[in-house]
Amino acid sequence: MKELLENTQIYESQKLQRFLLELETRYQIVSAQKQYRNLVNFSANAKVPFHQWFVYREGFAGELITELIKMSGANKGECIIDPFCGSGTTNVVSILNGFHTLGLDVNPMSSFITNAKIDSYCENDLSLVETYLSNLHSFKEHDFKETYEDIRKYFNNLNFNGLVRIKTYLDTLPNSKSKNLMIVAFNSIIIDCSNRKRDGNGLKKRFSKVNDVEFHYCNKLNLLLNDVRNSNRSPDYLGFGIYATAYDLHSTFKDSFPKTRAGAIIFSPPYANSFDYFESYKLELIFGDYANGMKGINQLRERAIRSFIGATEQNSSDIYVDLIAKEIELSIPIKEMETGKRDARTRKVPNMIRGYFSDMNVVLEQCAKTLPSGRKTYIVVDQSAYCGKIVPTDIILAYLGEQNGFSVGKIIECRKARTSTQQLNKYPYLKTALRESIVELIKN
Repeated sequence: MKELLENTQIYESQKLQRFLLELETRYQIVSAQKQYRNLVNFSANAKVPFHQWFVYREGFAGELITELIKMSGANKGECIIDPFCGSGTTNVVSILNGFHTLGLDVNPMSSFITNAKIDSYCENDLSLVETYLSNLHSFKEHDFKETYEDIRKYFNNLNFNGLVRIKTYLDTLPNSKSKNLMIVAFNSIIIDCSNRKRDGNGLKKRFSKVNDVEFHYCNKLNLLLNDVRNSNRSPDYLGFGIYATAYDLHSTFKDSFPKTRAGAIIFSPPYANSFDYFESYKLELIFGDYANGMKGINQLRERAIRSFIGATEQNSSDIYVDLIAKEIELSIPIKEMETGKRDARTRKVPNMIRGYFSDMNVVLEQCAKTLPSGRKTYIVVDQSAYCGKIVPTDIILAYLGEQNGFSVGKIIECRKARTSTQQLNKYPYLKTALRESIVELIKN
């Protein structure tokens, strides 16, 4: 991107272009695509114990976390923190390698799955799961909750009824670690049993290949049991997955680990790509009773980082963030004149950009409060573009980190980031300019 900024005026504001070029020049930006390009997505976890429990499309490989923990210099027995834990990749790797760990997420299903993955189990817990599972086949009740009607259209009748029966059975079981494992297995098969797949900014039609929901569920649950039985997880290390916002990171850490030192913070926040991650997981959220129908999904969105269209209004942010938002805002009428269509979606992007970086600034402040001096934060994030205007998320977050008591270590380019075909055709420089990166911040 440095070469592009040196040779091409891509922003109308010379002040903005000079500022971004100065950041690109000042920061140590290194390319490590050969090492990391296959580790900044979830595919490498497809058949890895614990990580394979739930397919989390926005996740990254456990190998990446192993590498970042080594780079961080964290000591065994310290706590590795992920304030956007997703399905718990950071936390699983941490606890299996001799660290305490804390994961936060505003998606209650994500924090639940994370907590179940990093919990410690005894053989009695696992035997109880097998006992419960043996009684499932004879259970015939169906509790069709009203909220399930919001998502019924996404399933064929046979699979929908099969899922309702399993969920009804799970609701009869007393709360326990055993039940938690059974719930995770249920959460993990919902998308398989639906006529949808996660794609882009939500769900796309495709017919389910599952013909026997109970058989599919039993296979998934047995996979979980096998992973736990073969694990080297030590009960000496504590791990918690907590339904909480990253805005409360410092207090949540202090409450959870009052006598433990934070060793490193490693996370991948929502990207500033206008995607609604709650839309992608609405089937699990509603079928798992984490959200009270679609109304409950909207309530969950209110706590999230404003990375999606339709977020609450943000009139102003950092001066340079405001300039990026203004660049996009001024480009929209030109795009609409060329297409002859009003672009209601892109019109909402400038507000999203201001809200996103305002929210991330709060998160970085929380990270700085939580980490001791000399400890590191690693942020996995990608750049995006709208109307040809690049939103260089990695260097903006590095810049905001400096405002919150961090120095910038390295910015590691992992792979080239993608954007829409329409943008690539009109703005060819985007093919090589956008990147997905790891930002290294060191607490001063």
